[in-house]
Amino acid sequence: MSKQLIGIIDIGSTTARLKLFELGNKAKPKEIETVRSYIELGSKSFVAGKIMPEEVDELCECLTLFRSKCKEYRVKNVICVATSALRDASNRDVVLEQIKVRTGFDIKVLDNSMERFYHNLSVKESLASEVGIGIFDEGTMMLDIGADSMQASVYDKGELVFSQNTVLGSLRISGLLSDISNRTTHYEEVLEEFINQDLDDYHAVEPKGITYRNLIAFGGDIGFIKQLAGYKPYENVVMTKKEFSKVYDYLLKARPSDITLERNVPSFISPLLLPTALIIRNMLEYTTLDKIIMPNASLSDGVAYMHAATSFGYELAKNPEDELLSAAKNIAKRFKSSKKHINFVETVSLQLFDSTSKYNGLGARERLLLRVSAILHEIGKYVNARNHNDSALFLIKYAELIGLDKIELDTIGLVVRLYPLANPYSDGFYATLDSKRKVLVSKLTAILRIADALDSSHKNKSDDIQMSMEDETLTIKIDTSEDMSFEKWSFDHRSKLLEEVLGIKVKLKIRRKL
Repeated sequence: MSKQLIGIIDIGSTTARLKLFELGNKAKPKEIETVRSYIELGSKSFVAGKIMPEEVDELCECLTLFRSKCKEYRVKNVICVATSALRDASNRDVVLEQIKVRTGFDIKVLDNSMERFYHNLSVKESLASEVGIGIFDEGTMMLDIGADSMQASVYDKGELVFSQNTVLGSLRISGLLSDISNRTTHYEEVLEEFINQDLDDYHAVEPKGITYRNLIAFGGDIGFIKQLAGYKPYENVVMTKKEFSKVYDYLLKARPSDITLERNVPSFISPLLLPTALIIRNMLEYTTLDKIIMPNASLSDGVAYMHAATSFGYELAKNPEDELLSAAKNIAKRFKSSKKHINFVETVSLQLFDSTSKYNGLGARERLLLRVSAILHEIGKYVNARNHNDSALFLIKYAELIGLDKIELDTIGLVVRLYPLANPYSDGFYATLDSKRKVLVSKLTAILRIADALDSSHKNKSDDIQMSMEDETLTIKIDTSEDMSFEKWSFDHRSKLLEEVLGIKVKLKIRRKL
């Protein structure tokens, strides 16, 4: 595939950014030019709950400039995404329509999971060539500190073992506590108490027993932290604890107006740096590390890397699907799911999916959703053994599974909710879906319920399972040395749905070894 220029626009709470990349066959995206504009899109939205008309005007002016730059380079493919400020605005739909009419840009608003996915992808790709992707093989905490919230992700033994979102965004904190700053001479102490309260809640649920070797911090304000330490804002930096402490002490003593005048920091950014620094200081003390890795990573970079991987064959440093699956398995472990059972159901679900591919009409992404559903299908038993499917729906809804958007996560939740039901079609949640999602959920549910039925006893009695498709009949052959009467009974009650949704026959043949 020939080289192509692409434009990526990301609209944050304090910054709008256009990055132009050159993409080519299996090549790493090459940055051509970056245009940044500091905006105050989120400064009022966190308090007022909506985007103000003057903020819309400011954004449209910025996007018009970006449009001209894209025309200058003859860029035809422009991807435009937005994050928390637009995501949380009550008048989001109206604002998006205004922007489309006035600028021509059709903005995709990312949910939190996908925003973090692109950020994390960008960090890994940025560090792969300099620090090395191997740092994720040992205890590593990664902090994505945004304007709206903070996502802490923990890696150990090459896996993403934990991820948690908190409301500790620098702009959100500053906005919420702005009135206090005018009424006390101890604002810094109040700020620290506010932040530490939420971080204490985070530490209470964080996995224990991890020996941390690395702390990574990135986000919209981190570039200014680098700048205050004497580094360039847009470079990979390994900052010592001593260097960071000097920046922290300065922010603790300086007024925001002084930071703007003395250090050339935009006036609406200056108040945000102390909350960011307080979060980092807390995590430095918690991990007992003496350095912080601050990569040059942005949402735009992450989108570009993913586009290069899916459309130009670029090989990512770390497979995002592997990370998603490891996160799902760690959630299942946290909720005491049987490892042997979920491994069985996962394997058999994929066998069923692949064997019926000609009839199910689904692709790789749907196969991934099925796989995650299989891994998480019993987590609800930790809460309520009798009605575990009800509990699972809500546990999955709020699960931190970076890389799945809200619709995909809801789909998994519904599949896990519906698979044990005698008549999934009668479920109230199912009834609210559009026709396309009803079909998808029905197919995935039908596959999952058969896979689970074949290990109803949770004793993994099957020695070998083979599947074949012929004359619109799926034949499942099982070799076993044990009595599988219970599994056969479960199969007979659960196989009809798959026959209905795919228009095939399903037969089970059990060969008992003597």
